[in-house]
Amino acid sequence: MPDKPILTRESLLNGELERLVHNQQSDLQRMSDEERSLLVERTVRELGEADLWVFGYGSLIWNPAMEYEEQRRCTVVGYQKKFCFWTTLSRGSVENPGLMMGLLEGGQCQGVAFRIAKSNVATELDVLFRREMSHYIYKPTWVDTQCVDSNKSFKTLTFVVDTENHRYANDLTRAQTIRTLATAVGPLGRNCDYLFQLSEKLHQLGFDDTELQELAKSVREFQNNE
Repeated sequence: MPDKPILTRESLLNGELERLVHNQQSDLQRMSDEERSLLVERTVRELGEADLWVFGYGSLIWNPAMEYEEQRRCTVVGYQKKFCFWTTLSRGSVENPGLMMGLLEGGQCQGVAFRIAKSNVATELDVLFRREMSHYIYKPTWVDTQCVDSNKSFKTLTFVVDTENHRYANDLTRAQTIRTLATAVGPLGRNCDYLFQLSEKLHQLGFDDTELQELAKSVREFQNNE
């Protein structure tokens, strides 16, 4: 089953995505419009007069849903990506929660940085925070990022997992992770498709993420044996 093209700029702005994923879970705590507006204002102040760079390490890589001027292959040192928090919304359900990816301290992470023009920063941050900050699992964080092609370093905004959040999962075995990714399904599609697309896209970008490739292989083997 292919990934569903539901997460779009339009669906984020018109509320369609929010209505879809909360259709059966209206009691979940969500960031209000007022909170999001204040977060946008604070981030704009922190940025100053420069353009904004956003570092994507998951679905932002293949589906940024933002208007940007350029993108660069990059590496962030000091943080690593990991399937480390539960979702009963996007790619999971209450009956069979899925796992989503976030940044944790330690190691390094490869991904893509997107440059947003200063004139568009407030608008695009609103789109970005509607997508990433609706349920408080992430903490927007400024990190030092190195461009793979030029070796130049610059600041980017990215999303680090809040390990105090009740959805954080830090004690899963590899077998539990594989089973979850192989079987969970939600409004945005199969949990495994997130993994498969990320692994494929990183390979296309020239990144050799052996750990992610091995995880994708194990998930496929689990599905073939079911």
